[in-house]
Parts: sequence; structure tokens; C-alpha cells
Amino acid sequence: MTVSYNLDVSSVSAFTFFKLLFRWRGSIYKSMITELIAWLCGYYAVFIVYRNVLSKEAQLQFERIAEYCDEKLQYIPLTFMLGFFVTIVVDRWRSIFQNMGWVENLALTVATFVRGDTKTVTLYRRSIVRYCILSQIMVFRDVSLRVRRRFPTMESLIVAGFLHENELRDLENIKIIYNKYWAPLNWATTLCMKAYKEGYIETFLAAYSIQSEIKNFRTNLALLCNFDWVPIPIAYPQVVFLAVRMYFLICMVSRQYIVNETAINKNVIDLYVPFMTILQFIFLVGWMKVAEALLNPLGEDDDDFECNFLIDKNIATGLCIVDDTYDVCPHLYPDRLADPYYYPVFPEENHRNRRDSALLGSAEGIEFETEADQLKLTGVDVEASRNRNNMKHPSDSSLARRMSAAFVGKINGILKKPYRSQSVQPTHIGSVFQLPFDYAPPHVRVKSYNGDEENTRSEEEMSDNQRIDISMSNITNPPDNKYKTSKTSPKS
Repeated sequence: MTVSYNLDVSSVSAFTFFKLLFRWRGSIYKSMITELIAWLCGYYAVFIVYRNVLSKEAQLQFERIAEYCDEKLQYIPLTFMLGFFVTIVVDRWRSIFQNMGWVENLALTVATFVRGDTKTVTLYRRSIVRYCILSQIMVFRDVSLRVRRRFPTMESLIVAGFLHENELRDLENIKIIYNKYWAPLNWATTLCMKAYKEGYIETFLAAYSIQSEIKNFRTNLALLCNFDWVPIPIAYPQVVFLAVRMYFLICMVSRQYIVNETAINKNVIDLYVPFMTILQFIFLVGWMKVAEALLNPLGEDDDDFECNFLIDKNIATGLCIVDDTYDVCPHLYPDRLADPYYYPVFPEENHRNRRDSALLGSAEGIEFETEADQLKLTGVDVEASRNRNNMKHPSDSSLARRMSAAFVGKINGILKKPYRSQSVQPTHIGSVFQLPFDYAPPHVRVKSYNGDEENTRSEEEMSDNQRIDISMSNITNPPDNKYKTSKTSPKS
């Protein structure tokens, strides 16, 4: 059963940590308490033998062994191995969850395109959805132990209502030694084409849409099978799990408190409880237990996926969409949102505490103080700028000289330039060149419709038909081109 704790962390407070810390189901304590007790028993067994059973010479030999093990223990890259392994396992866990198979899209598509209120059409819609979920159950029976316990045999599917006796006979009559997950989906696609031929589906495109949804549903189930058939290579979990357990097996010896006065590695204090080693055991073994739990999320652990719940939800939701709520829509009334004076409604407490605020751009409130702060647009010669950037500057040979010049220039700019708040300074990139046209508003050159002469009149004297926006292609053309109206080119 999945452990939900999102409500406990809905807001950050000083007690949020304790709400999570004192949970038992699915917790780190529940997963590693048995191994911690076993390790403590082994630790204290070595503790008793070292202090009460061994002779002085044997104690000295034990202390040298403990010092050597503690020094060489860092050779095991435990953190790196666990981190990389957990990353792979979590990625597989996420992919499995995303491909569990949700029937809503399929059911909505079937209800939209398979039209009709007769019993035959309704049976078509219900059967298409039921066949898809039947295929999902057949897959879950082979990859999830919980579903296998619920449906141990195919006859149990007849009792549950997912399968009819004649359909079971048809499945058994399929002479193939491999799995038959595809058979119910094949029935669903056949029903879809029969509905199209009988006119219950109006267009072939609508039938294709239903087929696409069935195909996507099958793809999700196929990915689940692939993850179950081909797990992470077994050598990798073996290495990680063995490394963690061997690490703490060695710690039973290397983390003993040395009490012999003549020992080089004698501890400053003598503690009967290895607090720091216990904390390290909780963190590292708990980390490993997370990977073990996520390695197969379709099992029976506390945090494994609820496959049975998904089956029940899919069959209830899918049949409700295609049958009970088919072609049902509420009576339409004008909505309040059409009122231009409508404002969003929130509880008064939220309004008083300002818990909900608008999302605004970070530069939305900045305004220019004076007209002098407005940007002045200039043309940029891209080729000249590129050539200049490719040229080697004389000072390029000295990195320190360039950094010093940039620092001094920055300081001089700060000292000489007055400070202006909330202003934007124009930035010119590349060299400025003379644009190939002139601009002299508000006069324009107008060509008469009944003559070849050109006259220049002010924009106020022009008629509405002669005020024509000029495209950039007309602006860049030479003045003697045959166009009706063009503005004279602006100066840069």
C-alpha cells in the first residue's frame, strides 16, 4: 500500500520534520530494524570476546587487525556505488509508474466516436473498454504478486465479471505457446472495425483514433512486461548489496573501542555503544533499503504500486464513461465569467493574509524616468562585427594586462557616470554603418496615377488612399523603382 504523506508537508514549519520522522509504515526504521539488531548482536559478540576472552598477546594482535581494517575501509567506494545504483533504480521506478495504463483517454475516445443509444452500440462500447482492461489484468497477473493472489486462475476472472466463458474458450483455443496478452486487444480492434462498417463510427479517421488509443494502451502494457522480463543485470545489485553488508561486517572489528594502554590506536574515551557507527549504519543501510524497495514496485512492500486499485478504477471509470454518462451534458446557462466586472473569488482569510498573490514579471514594474533614458536604435553591420571579433588584439598575449585594463575601465566608468535608478542604458553591438536609405518625415514621394511626374507633398496633404505602409523590401529598393508610394529612407 502506497504511503501518502503529502498533507503533512503541505506547509513548511518547525514540526514538519517530526511529522515524517515518527511514521512507522514504510519508514526507514521498519525496513532496517532487523538488520540493525543483528549487527548490534555481532558487534557486542566481538566486544565480549575482545575484552574478556582474549589474552594480552591476542588483544594486541586484535588491535593491530582493527587498526588495519579501519584504515583500509575507505577503499570501498560505498557512497558512489549507492548513489549511482539508486539513480538507475529510481529512473526505472518512474518509467514503470508512467506506463501502468490509464483507461480514461481510451474510454473518452470510444464514447466520442462510437455513436448510438441502442443496446448493440452500448455493448460495443462497453466491450471495447472491458477487453482492454482484461488485457491489463492478464499482464498484471504475471508481473504483480498482489494481482496474482487476487486472480490466481483465469476462471477467477469469470467470477469477477471481466471474462465470459465463451471468451475463455476462445483464449484457450488459440494454439500458441507464448503469452496471449494481445488477444483481448485484438478483439477490441475487431469490434472497432465492425462498428465502422455498420455505421456506428462515421469516418475512418474516427476509427483510426480509437485504434491509436488501443495501441498506446498496449504499448504501456508491453513496457511493463519488458521491465519485468529484463531487470537490472543481477551483478550490479549483488555488488552494491554485498559491499554494504561487508562494510559493516568489517566495522564489527574496526569500530571496536581500543582499551589497551600500550596500543598505538587507543581511543581517548571508552564507549560501550558505538553511536557514530550506528548512525552510519542507519543512513547507508536505509539508503540501500530504498533501492531494494524501488527495484520491483509491483511487489508487496508498503510503497509498492496499487495494481488492484488501478484495475478497479479503470473498469468502473471506463464503463461509466461509455455507458452511464454517454452523450450526457448539463443544460447550458450563461456563466458569470462573462461579466467584465467579475473578479476572482477567494476566502476572506486568504485575502487578509495575502496568501495568494499575482505572478508578475520581474521587470514588469520598471519605467523609464526621462526621455533621455529611451533606447536609441542603430543599425549593426554583422559582418564587420564578426571580422573585428576575429582580429587578435595586441593585448591578447597578456591575460593579466587585459584583466587589469578591464578592472580600471570599470572603476573609471563608475566614478565618472552618475547613478540613475531603474534606468536602462542603450547597448550597441558591432560597428554602426550608414543605412542605404534616407529618412525625412513627414514628406513622402508620391507617384501620380495619371502621370509620370513625381511630386512631394506633406503627409497632411495626402489622401487616405495614398497613406500606405511600405514594406522593407520597398524601402531598400532604389528610388527609381516602379512603386506607387514609398517613404524616404531614414538616416541612421
